[in-house]
Amino acid sequence: MTNSKTIELTPFRADLTRALTRRGERILASTNQAEEVASLEPLEAYYVVREMGFDQALPILLKLSKHQLETCVDLDCWNRYDFSVDSLDEWLTSFSQAGPAPLAEIFFSLDYVVQLLFLSKTVTVYDPDTDQIPPKDKEKGTLRAMTPDGFYLLELKKEMGLKLHPFTLLDALYQYDLTATHQLLSQIRVDLSTQIEEEALRFRNGRMQDIGFVTPDEAVILFSRPDTRQSSARPRKPISSIPTRVPSVYAGPLIESTLLQQALSLITDHENLACLEQEIVWTINSAIIAYGEKTQDTKQIVDIAKRVRDTISLGLESLLAEQNVDGLQNATEAAAKASDLLNVWYITDLFRHGFSATQGLQQEIRQVLRDPGFRAWYDLSETLQSDDSDDRLERAFVSALLRRHPLQGGFDLDKVDDVKAFSCLADIDVAHVRLKRLVNHICGQS
Repeated sequence: MTNSKTIELTPFRADLTRALTRRGERILASTNQAEEVASLEPLEAYYVVREMGFDQALPILLKLSKHQLETCVDLDCWNRYDFSVDSLDEWLTSFSQAGPAPLAEIFFSLDYVVQLLFLSKTVTVYDPDTDQIPPKDKEKGTLRAMTPDGFYLLELKKEMGLKLHPFTLLDALYQYDLTATHQLLSQIRVDLSTQIEEEALRFRNGRMQDIGFVTPDEAVILFSRPDTRQSSARPRKPISSIPTRVPSVYAGPLIESTLLQQALSLITDHENLACLEQEIVWTINSAIIAYGEKTQDTKQIVDIAKRVRDTISLGLESLLAEQNVDGLQNATEAAAKASDLLNVWYITDLFRHGFSATQGLQQEIRQVLRDPGFRAWYDLSETLQSDDSDDRLERAFVSALLRRHPLQGGFDLDKVDDVKAFSCLADIDVAHVRLKRLVNHICGQS
C-alpha cells in the first residue's frame, strides 16, 4: 500500500472528501432532495446556494429549514451594522418564482424582527381613521394602496429599484395569513425603523458568533502578536454539542497538501479531530470578518480559506523552528511534531504565530520606504511608471508586503494583483532575498 493511499484513508481526509460531496449539483441530482438539504448545516446550505446561484438553486431554496434560511439571511443581508434591503429582496425574488404561497411561507419563517425590518424600510403604514396623512406628491409619483382588509393605507417609500415590489409581497402575505400580516403592519406603524434595526442586529450578531463570525473588533485579534506560552487545558471536544462540519468551499483548500493537512491527517481521535475542524472553520469565519470580505463571493472566500490554511502551516513551522526541530530528517517527522502542536495550541493562536512570522518582512519594507530614492520609485504616478514587466511585478510584490497581513505578490504577470499567504519559512527567506535585490537595483547600493 502506497503512502498516498494511507493518507486518503485518514479520518481528516475522509471528512473533507465527504464535505466535497455536499455540493449543489449532487443534491439536485439526488432522488431525496429534502433529506439531502435537511442534512446540511446552515453554513453549508448557505455556501451551496451561493456557489450555484439563486436561479439554479431554487429547488434547494424551497427546502431550506427556518434555521438554515435564518443563517443565509444573517450572512447575506447585512453590511456590517446596516441591514441590506436589496440583498433580502434578491432572496425573496427567487422564492417568488415558486408562487405567492411559498413566498409568504418563507417570509413568515424569517426572524420576526427581520420581517418587521424589511417592511419598515420599504413601506409607510397609515391608519386612515387616526393618522394625519400627507398629501400625495404627484410630481414624485408616490405609490399608495389600501390593504385588502381595508384597515391601513400603505405608501411605498422612495423608489428603491427592488426586483420584488413590496405591495406584491404584502398581497401574498395577506392571502397566506391575514391576521399575521395585519399584526406586522400594526407594529410597523408604531415602532421606529431604527429601533427595529438595532434589535435585529443584536439578535443577528448573537447568532453569527455562535458559528464563529465574531465582531470586527474581535476578529482583528488574528492580526496581533501571539502569546509566547502554549494554550493551557486545550479542549478535546467541540464547543458546540453538534460538531461543526467543514463546508465544501473550505474543504477544497484544506485537502491540498500542506504542513497543516499532513499534521491533521495524523489525528485519529474523532472527538479531537472534530474540535480541530470546528476551530479551523471558526478561524476562517473570523478571517473573513478581519479581512473585511463578504461571504457572497465564494471565489474570494476560497482565497481566504487558502490564506488561513497557509498562515496556520507557517505558524506550525515557526513553532517547530523555535523548538530547534527545523532540522528534521524528513517531512513525516515534521508532520508528527506539528501534529503534537495541534494538541496544545488553539488554531487561532497558530494563525497568529504564522502572522507574527511575517512581521519581520513588513518592518523591513517599511524601513526601506524611508529611503527617498525607493520611496520616489514606489510613489511614482501610474502614468509615469515603467511598462517593463519586471517593474510591474516588483511593485505588486512591495504592495503585498505592505498589507495589514503581509502577503506574497508579484509572481504572475497575467494576474499581477493576485496575492497569497506565506506558507513556510522558505517563502519568507525568498522574499527577504528578493527585497534586498530590489533595493540594490532601485537605490544603487553595492
